[in-house]
Amino acid sequence: EVQTITKSDIPSVGFGTFNSFSDPDRVAEAVKVAIKTGYRHFDLASSYENETEVGAAINEMLEQKIVVRDDLFLASKLWCSDMDPSDVERACLASIKRLGVDYLDNYMLHWPVQFNKESIRVANELGGDFQYEIIHSGNMEKIIETWKIMESLVEQGYVKNIGVSNFNKRHLKYLLANCTIQPISNEIELHPYLQQNALVDFCQRHDIQVVAYSPLGKIGYKDSNDPSMIHDAVIIDIANEISKTPAQVLLRWAIQRGTKVIPKSLTPSRIQENFDITSWRLSTKHMNRICDLDRRHRFVRVSWYSFEEEDIVTESDGSSDEIPQPKIIAGSVHGNVYKNSFYRPGRELHSDIVLETGILDRMDVRARDIIPRKCHEAKNYLVTDEIVDALYGDIVLQGIQNSGLQCMKVVVPADTAETGETSCETFKTLKVFEKCCDKILSNGISKNSCIISLGGGVVNNLCGFIASCLYRGIALVHLTTTMMGMTDAAIDFKQAVNHSLGKNLIGAYYPADTIVIDPACLKSLSKRHILNGIAEALKHALAQSKHCVETIAEPLRYDHKVALRDNAYLERVCKTCIDWKVPTLIYYHNSDFNEMVPQYGHSFGHAVEHLSYHDGQTPLLHGEAVAIGMCLCAEVSLLMGFCDTKTVDEHYKIVEDCKLPVYVPKEMPLDKVFEKMAFDKHFVRKPTMGLIKAIGEMQVNDEGGYAFMIENDIIHKALEANAKRRDSLRSMSPKLAIGNER
Repeated sequence: EVQTITKSDIPSVGFGTFNSFSDPDRVAEAVKVAIKTGYRHFDLASSYENETEVGAAINEMLEQKIVVRDDLFLASKLWCSDMDPSDVERACLASIKRLGVDYLDNYMLHWPVQFNKESIRVANELGGDFQYEIIHSGNMEKIIETWKIMESLVEQGYVKNIGVSNFNKRHLKYLLANCTIQPISNEIELHPYLQQNALVDFCQRHDIQVVAYSPLGKIGYKDSNDPSMIHDAVIIDIANEISKTPAQVLLRWAIQRGTKVIPKSLTPSRIQENFDITSWRLSTKHMNRICDLDRRHRFVRVSWYSFEEEDIVTESDGSSDEIPQPKIIAGSVHGNVYKNSFYRPGRELHSDIVLETGILDRMDVRARDIIPRKCHEAKNYLVTDEIVDALYGDIVLQGIQNSGLQCMKVVVPADTAETGETSCETFKTLKVFEKCCDKILSNGISKNSCIISLGGGVVNNLCGFIASCLYRGIALVHLTTTMMGMTDAAIDFKQAVNHSLGKNLIGAYYPADTIVIDPACLKSLSKRHILNGIAEALKHALAQSKHCVETIAEPLRYDHKVALRDNAYLERVCKTCIDWKVPTLIYYHNSDFNEMVPQYGHSFGHAVEHLSYHDGQTPLLHGEAVAIGMCLCAEVSLLMGFCDTKTVDEHYKIVEDCKLPVYVPKEMPLDKVFEKMAFDKHFVRKPTMGLIKAIGEMQVNDEGGYAFMIENDIIHKALEANAKRRDSLRSMSPKLAIGNER
């Protein structure tokens, strides 16, 4: 049966033309078979690299009068490197020319991501990979600028409709609120293993037609670990019952729920088989059985876009909990180098992140790439601590000097702290700050000089404050060497030193030009120090993503001794944490969500950490204290009715699985914890904090914000509840309870 269409109705069964950038002539032959079979909807893209061949096939069918142009629905896509508004019209006209037609029926944004114009494809495997720099990912203000040009294509008659691909609800809501012409379609991965019900429902309620790509999964180039839907027992059972093939069952399920499908094949019999799905129906029983197969499994995974935000936003119920910003911004990977960046509108704040294993050993060839160009003729200063200096100081200094840059080393004190771990926390003071400034100024600097920090979070923060003050601000580069620095301390605009009344009370907002992460440094850290940094990554996970929680916790749960010495795992934790933290920095002023997530657990944690250094206490590392603070926040959330006991129990277990403490130490008076909380830098009287309502999800307040001012009695009750859990555990297993406290 030949499909008939109107221009506002996309045919239910389309034909996909992506073929892993290979055999364009075979794709063209398949298109001819499809047209003769009755297909009228063809899914194309400039990035598929076969529009010329497909266009020739279509025109051959037109010339033979097998089909007329008005009966076809040709949809192509704008590639990521053409997302700049100045490139949109050129790219569209190029697709039209390659296809040999006068217009397109639909022209879509391929991804909500913009690459640099010089990006190129470098691999075919698993759907292809590209060498690229990300200009933006999910920045809706930038996407709207591109969309306005897309709208002009309709006005000029180059395209009949415009649409999007791989957009989630956040993207679509912003687009609908700011467009003149709304998208006709949203092309997304969709099949029984990834049903995306909330996103499909949203699109259908807003008259956006959903086009399902990979409706059969990825058969030709799927990962060996991927499941196979056509071999699923339920699908096979239904197919046998109704004398259809598994592929037909999968495709019929999709169009019966109101979505479009674009299966692809180069085999004539399968092309015909895939089209034969419109004259029969699945029973309600069959539809329900297939609906039970959802496992949120994605076959399509690309390096330039993280679907974690898409999955989270899709799962949302559309309440005011949603915030108008990405929850995650994925970095890009080039070989063994990971890159990301964070910035802030208004006063210029921008920091680039470079994660590259072994980079400290290659400073002779990398220093000029990392240190700003304006500093190449100036005096620069490498600031490190005594412990890191013994490990890397001379190697890095000589590397910088061998690159042709002037550099002098300044070493600050460090020793074995009361925690039993190496530290320079007690030297993160105004006195040490002043001594460093004295030495740097006496040796001479200029406005083009650079402060290069080499060390963990303490040295990074100290150097940030130094750079912000000297000459009212000079260049800053962080070479961070600890897990705490890699997941938290260096990945921020906040630079500070401690005061006798509390941590980080004196400082400035000041951006590092570049933050360099070398995971090879982690091999020199104790496992406790690595867990200290993992606690900060876990903070973002507990507040934002249950999937992220499992990424961090599962390897530690399985074998923490192996995981803590597994460079691939530690690198993955760093990248994951950065991807989730970057949006909270970029969109800091948009919502207090971006304050409450990074501070999750800190209201309690700062107080517990400070008191742990008093006489009779067992000193805690910062991440350990924050871990305890997060569990106390969960208790507060329970007391305020935001979550249930099961969530709190799960919260404690996750933190424990990550080999972090969860209880206020037995020797620490609870009233002292509350008293000390009055000097937290975020409040004076009543503690203010963010709270979770579920693992991976923050509670929203009545005003649509995320900060809650907590009454004193709730704070006391939360502390008491934590102590009750601790004492109950102690009574059952004293050894376990004591170990947990450490």
